[in-house]
Amino acid sequence: MALSARLAPVAKLASASALAQLLPMLAAPLLTRFYGATLLGQWALFAAVAANLAVIACARYEYAIVLPRREAEAGLLLRLCLAITAALSLACLLAVLLALPWAERLPAVQALGAWWLALPLMLAASGLMQALTLWNNRQRRFGAIAQARVLQQGLMTLLQVLGIALGQAAAMAVLMLAQLLGAVAAPARLLWGQAAPRRAQQRQRSWSARWRSWRRLALRYRQFPLINSPHAFVNALQETAVIALIASLAGAATAGHYAIMLRLVKAPASLVGGALSEVLLGELAAGWQRREDLRPRLRKAIRLLALVALLPAALLLLFAPPLFGWALGSDWQVAGDYARWLTPYVFFHFIVAPLTVTTMVTGRQAPALLFSLVGNLVYVLALALGLKLGGDLRSALGAISLAMPVYFVAYLAWLVHGSDNRPRERVQ
Repeated sequence: MALSARLAPVAKLASASALAQLLPMLAAPLLTRFYGATLLGQWALFAAVAANLAVIACARYEYAIVLPRREAEAGLLLRLCLAITAALSLACLLAVLLALPWAERLPAVQALGAWWLALPLMLAASGLMQALTLWNNRQRRFGAIAQARVLQQGLMTLLQVLGIALGQAAAMAVLMLAQLLGAVAAPARLLWGQAAPRRAQQRQRSWSARWRSWRRLALRYRQFPLINSPHAFVNALQETAVIALIASLAGAATAGHYAIMLRLVKAPASLVGGALSEVLLGELAAGWQRREDLRPRLRKAIRLLALVALLPAALLLLFAPPLFGWALGSDWQVAGDYARWLTPYVFFHFIVAPLTVTTMVTGRQAPALLFSLVGNLVYVLALALGLKLGGDLRSALGAISLAMPVYFVAYLAWLVHGSDNRPRERVQ
């Protein structure tokens, strides 16, 4: 019973993530044939920039919501996250208004035009979604989280499919509006029927008292904005830089092939890893507070993830080009070829991604940031050198698949080694 109760949240979130990933995958044959690689590549650049900003929407304080023992403090952290999101969204709007006239000279920016003004709204919706997700995680309302994720992907996909009827003239507008409406609908679902968190004390209804409480908590959990936030931003920046680099050196169509390919091959990692990492964060935090040795749990998770990743990796190596061509259209067989070259990286990324939350619990976010900087630098340099020297994206992806597994193995070894939290006098 205890094991089934522990696995129930993972199963619930994994099922919802499966459905959320399945919906766009089922629609992909229609979307790729209608919108085409060039248009999807331009949209992918906007989505990458929006995702890059989303990771700092709450300054990563949302991950601190699950840590306090008292619910009142967690509620104050939730309000702090929402205040930060509002401030950053306004700053983003001002930055876009100031930068857009100058940046429109760049071809990649010019293709989207005024749609870049949607970035502040995406930032606000993402911050609200992240804060409410972790708040609901703390409340163990995994059903609401699951429904919100399905709603976000399902609504976006449905609108993109229905938008085909409007023709090519409205294609970019359909892609953008579908993404925006999906991003707004998801946090709205989390807000529906959600009781507001209790205030820490009655006197904290005043703004001055709330400000003092926020300042106290912000200082206590300052490692999240100071260390984890740059860490997450750098990770997201890699994806933005890669899309921009491919678009500039190989064209928007190649960027579109790469973006859709990466989205599809990383779907299993998003499915299993996303659900596992959220539940694992709470369990690791509880174990760390009890002074448990987390290494056995991490080793078990690594073995399980490696076993699950074997079959998708084998399928990519053997059948990726014909599968992509059959599912997405003959023009997309090249994307399957890209997937084959990237398979070793995808295999190790599947294992590592869910376990990165461990450093938030063990307090090793500073060295984790250094690891992240090295890993992202290796990825981008391998891509750039492969494109320059090999002249083709296949060469670049092959270079990535040679370099990144070495980095991932070193990272996992460091992660496990530093997760022994037992009192020193008890360590044999």
